[in-house]
Formats: sequence, C-alpha cells, structure tokens
Amino acid sequence: MSDATPAATPSPQGAPPPYRTQQHGVPGASPDPLATALLSPWGHLVVFLLAVVGIVVNVIGGANFPSNAPVEWIMNAGITIDLVAVAIACGIGVRVARGRRLARPARVFPWLGLGLGIVAVVTWAVSSSGLWETLFLGGRGRYMNDVAGAFLFGIAWALGAIFSAYGVRGNTRPHLNVVSAFGIVLWAVVLVGVLASAVLYGLDLTD
Repeated sequence: MSDATPAATPSPQGAPPPYRTQQHGVPGASPDPLATALLSPWGHLVVFLLAVVGIVVNVIGGANFPSNAPVEWIMNAGITIDLVAVAIACGIGVRVARGRRLARPARVFPWLGLGLGIVAVVTWAVSSSGLWETLFLGGRGRYMNDVAGAFLFGIAWALGAIFSAYGVRGNTRPHLNVVSAFGIVLWAVVLVGVLASAVLYGLDLTD
C-alpha cells in the first residue's frame, strides 16, 4: 500500500487557478478585485512625527504657564490630548501600512480630512487674531482666545489629520493624494499656531 500523490487535474486552458494567495500570504483567499491601491506609511509617518513634536512643545510651553491660570492649563491639556490621539492613530497606521499591502483606493478619507481640516483652520483663524497682533503688530494677545477655535473644535482638527493620513495611498489617482496632503497641511497650520501661542504665553509675552 503506497501513499502516492494523486495527479493534479489540469485546469482548462485560460481558466484561473482554483486558489490564489494574497500579497500578505493568506492561502486560499481570493484578492479583492477592487483592491488596486497600496497602503502607504508616508502620510501616517509625517503626521505622527509632527504630532510627537507638537506634544513635546505644547507640554513644555504649558509647564511655564502661571499657576493662577486654570482655564489656560485646561485648554493646553485638551490640545495635548488631541495630539496624543493623532499620534496613536497614525502610529498604528504606520505599522499597518508598513507592508505595503493592497487596499482599495481611499475615495472618502481624503475629502473627509480636507473638509474637517477646513473647519479646524477657519475656526482657529477666526479666534487667533491676538497671535498675529503679538507677532507682527507689537500687541499682546490672549492665549485662551488664540487657541479657542482649536480647543473647541479639537475633535474635527484631530480627525482631519487622521483621515488625511489614512487617505494617502500608493498606486492611486494622484488628485486623491493631493487632497490628503492639503488636509495634512491645514492641520499642520493650526498646529504651528497653537504651539506658538503656548510658547508665547509660557514666556509671558501674551496674557
């Protein structure tokens, strides 16, 4: 009695093999026919690094706030929490996308990120006039006013960065990556603004 391996039944000419292996090594799984893009770590990595730098600068600035400013402390802490959430989400994204696995093109995330980024930058710009007066007009702004937009719309601000980072894909339509990049830029503009406000207030250059 022998354990002879039965001969494989030939497939008809031109017919696909009965089983395929996806790029991430799962045997017997058919790849998604709509998965024509590649996960990219670059959007996640850029946002993650900026968020980490932002956390450090914001915490250092807040550490120099006067002790009799509880509202400013709370607002500074809220912005730090937003940045921590962004760093965690994008850190996970870097890890997931590191293998450059196939994925569907991100047709929703880029536009969500851009829309939320616009909301965040507009609300921050409306309330941050004191920052510009301090920097360019010799005035003296007020921290709680300058960061009010970013603090009150912190969820939109954070999600704008996360969605934009997750919208960056390889082998996809270029305009989708441009939209995602623009969403990241809008988030970074607000980030620079709130960090400048924290540093200026910590140096007693604003109220």
